Amino acid sequence: MLKISGKQVAAFLVTFLLIIGIVKVISISETDPPVISIERDVSELGTAPFDVKVSDEGTGLSKVRIYLLDTYGESVLVEKDYKKGTKNDVISVRINPEKLGIKSGASELFIEATDRFMDGLFSGKKAVFSQKVTLDFIPPQIEELSPMLYMRHGGSGVVIYKVSEDTVSSGVKIKDLFFQGYGGYFKDPLIYLAFFAYPYNASKGEEIEIYATDSAGNEAKESVVYRLLGASYTKDKIPLSEGFLKKKIIPLFNKVYGYSPVTDKGEPDFLEAFLKVNNETRKENDDRIHEVGKQSEDKLLWEGKFIQLPNSKVGATFADYREYLMGDKVIDRQYHLGYDLSVRKKYPVSASNKGVVVFAEHLGIYGNTVIVDHGMGIMSLYSHLSSIDVRVGDSLGKKDRLGRTGTTGLAVGDHLHFGIYIQGIPVRPLEWWDAKWIKDNIQYKINYVNRNFVRRGTPR
Repeated sequence: MLKISGKQVAAFLVTFLLIIGIVKVISISETDPPVISIERDVSELGTAPFDVKVSDEGTGLSKVRIYLLDTYGESVLVEKDYKKGTKNDVISVRINPEKLGIKSGASELFIEATDRFMDGLFSGKKAVFSQKVTLDFIPPQIEELSPMLYMRHGGSGVVIYKVSEDTVSSGVKIKDLFFQGYGGYFKDPLIYLAFFAYPYNASKGEEIEIYATDSAGNEAKESVVYRLLGASYTKDKIPLSEGFLKKKIIPLFNKVYGYSPVTDKGEPDFLEAFLKVNNETRKENDDRIHEVGKQSEDKLLWEGKFIQLPNSKVGATFADYREYLMGDKVIDRQYHLGYDLSVRKKYPVSASNKGVVVFAEHLGIYGNTVIVDHGMGIMSLYSHLSSIDVRVGDSLGKKDRLGRTGTTGLAVGDHLHFGIYIQGIPVRPLEWWDAKWIKDNIQYKINYVNRNFVRRGTPR
């Protein structure tokens, strides 16, 4: 019988452990280095932040170092060590030229990411990203040209301004909204015109700013001096009848969500159906309008005042505050973001001004809907139509027919729901129906800028 000595057992164990260690070292050493990615172009860098994504799915991240290198030396932007097990990170990098003591000019960006080789006992594998960059810390210039701004709460405004040649994006900011500015109207290509809304649900005294960025990401802003005029809004209480819930809410709910809600007793759940349609569906529909509103032509297509549906009687008005009652209980609250206009059943609906059809289909609570783009962010909306007689891409003249009034969507009676939007944000239609308002608030400013600032000609 073969005898194995203690020394042989010990030698076997040592050899076995050594083999396991070698295999582990080899497996670790064969892992890939960390991955570095930057989503945007960094060939030009300014004071705006940029994100760096780093990851290592093998041994995990150990450290990241980000710095600039030029003839004046090294400027460290980020140095970061990671705990064991960290696989991914997104680092927001912002250059502070004053703190770093650097100026605009040529430089090189370096990003180094190291993994945890042998659990950090030895130097890990390193990934290195480098790119020659141009540092530009000079923000673009803005000069407001149009005179004092007067606008009504929930209404529309226009600002005309001039920017420096390095500007790549500009517009007006108010609250959390950005309204793009458009060039090309004036002969001077650096003069921009921006239509914007003072939202119906914004507080008084909101900051209005002209905002501009350059290709390096530098930002500039200039406050707009304005006077806000008051506006009165109607408050309505709307009782929900069982007939309305059966005829309108349940079918629309089924159309949108593909089923009919029921209670534990197997009866139609009117409360669930109404709340879901009046909140979730309404929000989805308004989000779609906002999305369409950003697809506007970069030139003015409309001329003169907008036309109200001929012979129409006004029902609900803009930003009416509605409380919906089931029995004596208020179950929901919403705003009505347009004008309800009625004449007779299936009355012909015409375009309120010249433009191009950008939307023509069923839209949830709004029913059959047409949206016409009038250029530079201005759009008109026509809802609850019984029929649609136009297609996306059709050019319309003022008073060209686009459909007929109806009761589609959540309309109780036959009427047209009409709205005006600026880059997808609803505004008071009454202003756009008023020739004097357009003359005083838009044409006057254009003429003022032409007289005082445009030396190369008149608007195109």
